[in-house]
Amino acid sequence: MSTPMSAWFGRFPEGWWGYHWEPPTPMSAVELIGTPAIDARLMATLWAVVNRRRGVMLSSEAPQAGKTTLLSALVDFLPDETTGIFVRGWWEEYDWLDEVPAGTGYLLINEMSDHLPIYVWGRAARGALMLAGKGWGIGATMHADSLPEAVATLRTHLGATDADLAGLTLYLQYSAYLTPAGMYRRVEEAWHLRLDETGDLAPVRLGAIEGGRSASLTGAQRLPTPPMLASDEGRSTRPFVHEPEGYAALAASFGQSADELEAEIERRAAFLEDLAERGVCDAPAVAAALSTYADPG
Repeated sequence: MSTPMSAWFGRFPEGWWGYHWEPPTPMSAVELIGTPAIDARLMATLWAVVNRRRGVMLSSEAPQAGKTTLLSALVDFLPDETTGIFVRGWWEEYDWLDEVPAGTGYLLINEMSDHLPIYVWGRAARGALMLAGKGWGIGATMHADSLPEAVATLRTHLGATDADLAGLTLYLQYSAYLTPAGMYRRVEEAWHLRLDETGDLAPVRLGAIEGGRSASLTGAQRLPTPPMLASDEGRSTRPFVHEPEGYAALAASFGQSADELEAEIERRAAFLEDLAERGVCDAPAVAAALSTYADPG
């Protein structure tokens, strides 16, 4: 492994990649927008969210969807002065809270589930969600086949409140399965989690793939590999349709106008696309390029 790549991998603790014996080949934000999984606009939206140290939850029912790969790439979007806190296991004490200045910490959870001891569940997961509800940034992954299923899981098993859930800010729903033509993995929906004027959770959809989601895979999370379906029915090539009303709601959560956020997302997407055109694609090179970006807005 090259020195730059070793340094990039060195940011993540042992066990970050879950049960894999060998870490998978990482992919940068630029490389990911070159796949069907996610487009440049949605990646730029993630950049705008994470750069503000707001929360992100990446979800897929089946394994091997690419959730941890994307979450690892999102670390490059955090401001330089951020303290990253890797939460691990079921028994995190959060005894470091007094050591991290307010507004500078970002919790990173490779999976919020009870599947392995290194994953975050129980009181550790409850604590992370409570911090999210209090304004701490959090980037995490979990297993669920839809936003309602994810919300129900976090409420039922972890006691998450509406304020806790709204602290996640952005929820991305993957679908992943095998087909005779190869592996299908794609973000099929994106949601902005927020509270309404009465304090209740009121998610608003940012976008979805054209033509509807893939078949339900509920229960696939316990499989060692993704299930096999006959076909993706053309979903790999269908456009991801972004919904202006959702982006307007996200802008309001940032204290911006819809036009201001739209311009910011366009600038960030153009920067990522320019890196791709110039061949700046591997994870260390993209991390270095992103560190030089200063949004003119």
